[in-house]
Amino acid sequence: MLEKLRTSTQELHQQIEGENTADLIMKHSISLEEYKKLLLQNYVAYKITEEEIKTQLPEYTSDKTENLAKDLVELNVNESIAKNYQHYFKIDTTAEAWGAWYVVEGSSLGGMLIAKNIEECEQLATIKTHHFFNGKRQSVNGWRQFTKDLKKKKFSDEEENQAIEKAKETFKFFGKVFREI
Repeated sequence: MLEKLRTSTQELHQQIEGENTADLIMKHSISLEEYKKLLLQNYVAYKITEEEIKTQLPEYTSDKTENLAKDLVELNVNESIAKNYQHYFKIDTTAEAWGAWYVVEGSSLGGMLIAKNIEECEQLATIKTHHFFNGKRQSVNGWRQFTKDLKKKKFSDEEENQAIEKAKETFKFFGKVFREI
């Protein structure tokens, strides 16, 4: 199932990555205002997606939204815009929740790479602690647990399709948030 999710969403994943400002961190040229915007975009996308995942998978846990909220508070960024996007993303089945979870946890891997480059961003030097892009190895524990649990999960053909389609929809939702905020 993991490989099906990966291959089915690969093009969308690359497209969304190209649409946000995280690449400016990789180039070490992001400004503080661009960084605040990137954190806010991520907060909105993760908060709504994670809340929806929990409606179908109550055992789901993550600290992504919490860490983003800490960053936003410390940088005096108002996150109330999230409520404007809540009606754009819904999860109706457990299989759909697995598809969205794939996108949320998969982002941890890219976040590790981004975190390694934050130190090189001169305009972010005044930030003492990065909670979301923290670079801590335990940040990928959620991905490890997700892949372990996914391997145990049996999906019908219909459920596989639901998970794949929701993963695609999740990437599109993230893209919408990145374009509009």
